[in-house]
Amino acid sequence: MAPITIYIRYNGEIIYDSIHGVQYEGMQMKNIRVKRGISFKKLRRKIFNALELDNHSNAITITFRSPQAILSHNIFYMPMLINGDNDVNFMFDVLDAMPQLIGVELYITITPQLVGVDLLNIEDAQHANLEGYGGEDLQGDYNVLTQPLNTPCYDIPTPLEERGGSSYRHEHLSPPLVDGCGPNRSDENAQGVQDDHLDDVFMASQTLHDFDDVHDDYEDELCELIINDCDSHEDDDIHAQHSTPCIPTMEAPSPSFIANTWDNISVPCDDMVTPLSSWDKELEFRKGLIFSNKAEVQHAVKIYSIKRNQRYKVYESNLTQWAVYCTNECSWKLRACQRKKHGFWEITKYYGPHTCTNLDVSKDGKMLDSNLIEREIHHLVVKDHAVTIGTLDAEIFKEYKAKVSYFKLWDAKQKAIARIYGDWVKSYEILPMFMAAVQDANPNTVVKWKKKDGIERNTEIFHRVFWAFGPCIAGFIHCRPVINIDATHLYGKYQGKLLIAMGQDADNGVYPLAFAVVENESKDSWMWFLICIKKYVTQRKGMCLISDRHKGIEKTVLDKHFTDWQGTNGYWRVCIRHLASNFLKRYKDNNLKNMIMRAGSANQIRKFNTTMECIRRYNEEARIRLDEIPVERWTCSHDGGHRYGAMTTNLVECFNGVLKGSRSLPITAMVKFTFFKLANYFDDRRAKIQDQLNSGEVFSKYAMDKFNRCRAKAGGHTVTMFDRNLGVFEIRTSPNLGSSYRGDHTHQIRLHEGTCTCGKWQMFKIPCSHLIACCSDQHINVMQFIDPCYRLTEQLACYSRPFEPVKDELYWKPIEGPTLRPDPTMARQKGRPKSTRIRNEMDWRESQPKPRCGICQVEGHNRRTCPNASMASTSGAGTN
Repeated sequence: MAPITIYIRYNGEIIYDSIHGVQYEGMQMKNIRVKRGISFKKLRRKIFNALELDNHSNAITITFRSPQAILSHNIFYMPMLINGDNDVNFMFDVLDAMPQLIGVELYITITPQLVGVDLLNIEDAQHANLEGYGGEDLQGDYNVLTQPLNTPCYDIPTPLEERGGSSYRHEHLSPPLVDGCGPNRSDENAQGVQDDHLDDVFMASQTLHDFDDVHDDYEDELCELIINDCDSHEDDDIHAQHSTPCIPTMEAPSPSFIANTWDNISVPCDDMVTPLSSWDKELEFRKGLIFSNKAEVQHAVKIYSIKRNQRYKVYESNLTQWAVYCTNECSWKLRACQRKKHGFWEITKYYGPHTCTNLDVSKDGKMLDSNLIEREIHHLVVKDHAVTIGTLDAEIFKEYKAKVSYFKLWDAKQKAIARIYGDWVKSYEILPMFMAAVQDANPNTVVKWKKKDGIERNTEIFHRVFWAFGPCIAGFIHCRPVINIDATHLYGKYQGKLLIAMGQDADNGVYPLAFAVVENESKDSWMWFLICIKKYVTQRKGMCLISDRHKGIEKTVLDKHFTDWQGTNGYWRVCIRHLASNFLKRYKDNNLKNMIMRAGSANQIRKFNTTMECIRRYNEEARIRLDEIPVERWTCSHDGGHRYGAMTTNLVECFNGVLKGSRSLPITAMVKFTFFKLANYFDDRRAKIQDQLNSGEVFSKYAMDKFNRCRAKAGGHTVTMFDRNLGVFEIRTSPNLGSSYRGDHTHQIRLHEGTCTCGKWQMFKIPCSHLIACCSDQHINVMQFIDPCYRLTEQLACYSRPFEPVKDELYWKPIEGPTLRPDPTMARQKGRPKSTRIRNEMDWRESQPKPRCGICQVEGHNRRTCPNASMASTSGAGTN
């Protein structure tokens, strides 16, 4: 019988991995060849010789990496300690049952030992001349040897599955004590552990001279714990001081949940190299191959047939047997059954390879069903849940050179999502527990529900849920008093809408504030969402609400019984971009759209009136329709400064793009995505703002960029003082040689009222060029007129409260009461879902060309901000 190769791994650490099971960290490896039937004693001696160790000065613990479940792509291993002949024989039995394994892999833990030293005779131990130890090495061990140990502590190996997934292989325990304990114990009591018990404790020892698994590094600490335990009747609090529970926290289901998308952060992964192998799709089958279950056998045969352009037919299939043969009537045949001795499925008969050539079977992807595709694309969906169908199609074509339908790929992706992120129905059941866990970790988090009575007993039907994370609520008071709202579709198994409320920080960046999942956009759903915001998120007066002109929003904010956004309580404003797009859709005229955008963005009433007159002459009907909309809702010149210059809902639209992939996930996974994304976003913002403060900056980059542009123009202005006490000044701009319509104007500054007739100061709350010229002429500190909301200290305060991690799912508190179920009427019909979004010119596509500058033809800016532009000023030296 041929010898068996044994791979010996040493000088490393045994770790546990959820995919491969037990593994070994350490690249040192040797191999030996032994015959079946070798005894444990001989095997141990061969290992000592291979590693060039002295068996008197060193002890070894032998761990067999035992395969437990064999899949088509990998093997799952568990540790098995080898401490006798029976264990060695079992190791070879496993190898015989799995012929695809090319050898045995053993992990060796080496522990230096001091033999022949009486621990009670410290003086002799200090001067002992031990074989295998040099003077330098021995000196390093004196600290261990010279401790007064009356109770020996032994290292009892504990299987990993009993340790809850810990990366450590041993759990240090002490043997039972007899007849008392403590430092005053007699030597007789110290010998209370019998030899028979010691033989069971030590894995690689048979005599008292082989007590070579004692870890000297831990003896002092363990003995102290034993003494404390023995004295527990005197002080019951000693044990409590050393027993603080450590509850693991929940991890993100996917790297994309915590990926820093604004910096393109990626998490690398390490590949583990192992000398053992299993069946591969490029190999032939053979008798004796083992698979974990019937589905694995079927998957392997299907992959084998696709790779070789063959087809098969099933002639026997039941719970314990499965057999197929070639449809071309060649001798190829395979039979597999479930073995009683180990429970795995094993190929018991195989006649192959194929002797036929099938020219009629085209690689059209018919054998690639959604279940097989799901297994092939699983790793891509784990890496990025928003992976596109085109990317999945390219992966399948690369692997199998076959084209499959869009529906198969979409269905396979949905199955992969369900496998990774949980069942769609189960996701609704655990959503209340996750929300409660978030509230427990972040106490100020708000969660509100709307449910309906369930059809089944002790169940409830999900209707709506509103949530706002505590750190977002706490930080919003430091943001500008502006809220953008929008809705977006859910694309999972169940339909619905995701409502989003977004703020703006000092740097004009997105500040996610609140979310809600509702059945649709209507007056009822929008009113419920806005009431929750006003009641639980912010009670600030004079807030500005910016949205599109959806009928549900309009009816809500204009409802006479709901005055939170009326009068001085709040101000509703319309996104100018959506308004102009609506007119473009009706009149199909880009010129009209551009004129409406110009009128809405005009900062001066004079400019607004001029543009509206142009619209009247160009399209009288459009002008009449515009007049029906209150002018303060859509224009900057009549806004009163409530918008802070925000004319669109672009920020919330951008965040919708960030959430796009998560909107096709089960509901709990989608909420988790918002949690992890915001936790990572807050941490990133805190670090960047702190760096700016450390560099001496005071205001945000957005505010300073605007301020510096205005300051560059202020040098061409002329200041005339009218009333110093009231702060009234007249500013005349220099003529603009590039345009006969711009420049050479006069504006009035009233410092005490905080106004300038140009409107920009009131609009952005940042000094305009006229105010800067006035302050420069009167030697006034102009920086005091920048709104405090633009200070970096305020921006840092927005993100100062961090997100606290949520406990692992095993530690979530169960929810008392009815079980939450999804609304069956909201289930999406089978098949590829139709797009529910009405696209228009605002939807940017990757295929369309990026805008270029009209002057230098370079991407990234336009002619207005082009550095090569000359005479582009609107008020002397710049834009007015």
